[in-house]
Amino acid sequence: MPKVPTSLLNDTISIQSLSGSAVDDRGLSTSSFGSATSIQAKVIEMGGFIETETEGRVEINEQFKVIVPASTSISMSDRLVYNSTNYNVRNIKSIKDRFGNDFYKELRIDSGY
Repeated sequence: MPKVPTSLLNDTISIQSLSGSAVDDRGLSTSSFGSATSIQAKVIEMGGFIETETEGRVEINEQFKVIVPASTSISMSDRLVYNSTNYNVRNIKSIKDRFGNDFYKELRIDSGY
């Protein structure tokens, strides 16, 4: 099975899995994340910022595309840590080679709340 050349994966990211969620005394949702798993990746800045309105507040978020090996275990509820900043996973796409084998995963992440 083909793999992404490790020479392209020159960044290190950490994946934190959601370990639980609760509601605080104000009625707001809180999430707790477990220990992080470090992996090699390629982080590509998408350029600029995106402005979104979430629950009545305007957020200005950085967006990145991240390439990770196909064997990486990740879900939409996980979060990534890159350069000491937490990022939300917005999209996970498996990229296949011409024979239909998984080649790598492409993640879209942002710095939103």
